[in-house]
Amino acid sequence: MEYFQSILIKLAIGLTLISATTATLNVTAVPLADGCVAYPGYDNATSTAGPLRVVADSTGKELDGFRFIPKFAIAVGGGSWGFMVIPTTENKTADAKETPFRCGNGTLQAHLNVGIQGDRWQTLIAAGTPAESVFGFGLPDLPDPNYHLKICMRDSHIVDGVVQPGVFLGAVNVTTWGFNYQNNTEAGEYYFVRLLGPNSNNLATGKPLNPGEFTGYIKITAV
Repeated sequence: MEYFQSILIKLAIGLTLISATTATLNVTAVPLADGCVAYPGYDNATSTAGPLRVVADSTGKELDGFRFIPKFAIAVGGGSWGFMVIPTTENKTADAKETPFRCGNGTLQAHLNVGIQGDRWQTLIAAGTPAESVFGFGLPDLPDPNYHLKICMRDSHIVDGVVQPGVFLGAVNVTTWGFNYQNNTEAGEYYFVRLLGPNSNNLATGKPLNPGEFTGYIKITAV
C-alpha cells in the first residue's frame, strides 16, 4: 500500500518515472462518436460492447500484444484503486486468467474485485496531473480533472502518415502513451503507462519523454 501511495504522490507533484526510450511519433487520431457503439462487438440490445481485449501496441518491444492487468492499492475506507499495467512476461497458456473488459455506460470498463465493494465493472480513466495522467481506476481526487477515455476511429489512426488499422484508446485527441518500467518487491515487474497529452513533458527537462521511457499505443479488439 505504501508503494502505491508513494506513486500517487509522485503523480501529484509531477515527478518522473523510470523505464526505457524511443522517439515520439507524429500521430493523427480521428475520434469516434461518444458511447459504446463504435467499440468492437457492440450489442445494440444491451448498449454494451464486449468482451474486449486491451493490449500494448506499436512499442517496438516484445510486449506488443501483451494484455493489461490491474495493480491494486487499498484506499482509505476499504475501497480499491490502482493502475492498469502491462506485465513484463505474459502467461500464454490456455488456462491463463484474463481481465474482462467491456464498454458499458458509454466508457471502457474492467471487471475487477474492488475491495469491500466486491466484483464490479470499474470505469477506466487517465488521471493524475497533465504531466502524469496514468491509466487506472478509482484513483483518489487529484488537483487536475480526470480524462474521459475515448477511442479513435478504426482504420483512421495515422502514424507518420501511415494508416494503422484498429481501435486505439486515448483522450483529448491523443492516443500516444508513455511506457515506464517498474520493479519493486511488493508488486513485481511491469510497465506503467501515462497519456502523452497536453503539458505532459517532463517537468525537470522539458522533454516529451521521461528518462528511459518509450512510446506505444493501447489497442482494443474483440475477444
